[in-house]
Amino acid sequence: MKKQANKKYTTLRDVAMLADTSIATVSYILNDSKGRYVSAELRDRVLQAAKELNYVKSAVASSLKGKDRGILSVLVPQFDNPFFTRIIVAIEEAAHRHGYFISISTTVDDMEREREIIKKMIEQRVDGIIISPTIQGTENTDHLRNLGIPYVILDRPLIGLNQYDFVGPDNLSSGYLATNHLIENGHAQIGFIGWDTSINVQDRKDGYKKAMEETGLPVKQQWIQLGSLERDTGYRLMQNCFESGITGVVFGHHILAEGAILFLRERNVSIPEQMSVVLIGTPSWAQLSVPKFTCINQREQQIGEMAAEVLLRNISGESESQTWHQEKVLCELLPGDSVKKLNDQGEN
Repeated sequence: MKKQANKKYTTLRDVAMLADTSIATVSYILNDSKGRYVSAELRDRVLQAAKELNYVKSAVASSLKGKDRGILSVLVPQFDNPFFTRIIVAIEEAAHRHGYFISISTTVDDMEREREIIKKMIEQRVDGIIISPTIQGTENTDHLRNLGIPYVILDRPLIGLNQYDFVGPDNLSSGYLATNHLIENGHAQIGFIGWDTSINVQDRKDGYKKAMEETGLPVKQQWIQLGSLERDTGYRLMQNCFESGITGVVFGHHILAEGAILFLRERNVSIPEQMSVVLIGTPSWAQLSVPKFTCINQREQQIGEMAAEVLLRNISGESESQTWHQEKVLCELLPGDSVKKLNDQGEN
């Protein structure tokens, strides 16, 4: 499948030409107007032409064929997640430099809501879309591909589809870096607390396992704790890990980390003296806490800028027609004070 160049939205004029009738008649039929007679044959002809051309009714009367509106749509699953907030800020800055505004929506990981938002953005004639999809994202973005509307997938890949533009963090490397830092400081009994989901954050767990296996360290079943994305879940999973005798833990998500750290503090478990921790992500509280937590920086600024630049190149037609941009941004370790040195190698 070749990468489609940016197409223009089908207009009433296009439908009228294919159906061999007037624009007024097409408008009358597609708006399901009443008051004058239209033959069944003509109605069917217009509806078939609209279907063949992927016609979508415009909610913007001033949207003319061949003219960009200067609006990009950004869809994310969580507004309150600093990871997405920082990406949105970076997208907005890049868009503004190119004379575009952005429309921001949240899907709250609801598949139906995602579908409705995409439909509405198409009706609003946005010039392109950046979306972090739900698990039904492949199906929900079908219409974008059919219409040739430029889009970039953010953070989470589309299931069952290989040819599309993607920008996101390297989740495998984030799990690997976090775990390897604990190993370098002499830890051998290391737990992992993560989100139990089918999306690609599971790669963080795989990075944890890869680091352990490369060093020849065993991974006990009870050391890996997965659950729903809630603070209370993090609290419970940390309790399970703690009782398994670990000396260090990797938190795969900041929401789970909040609950887990609450458990440690309620039990008067000293960090890092009694439990060393590394957090994937950089929520503001992690840098303000005492001790300051060792974190994995996912480089949201770079991800947002790159996603915007890829989309804008597609809109302008600058991208090569058969080139798909697939970028996993490497993460970096931000040392803090939450890892205890158990050997004579490595640094805290």
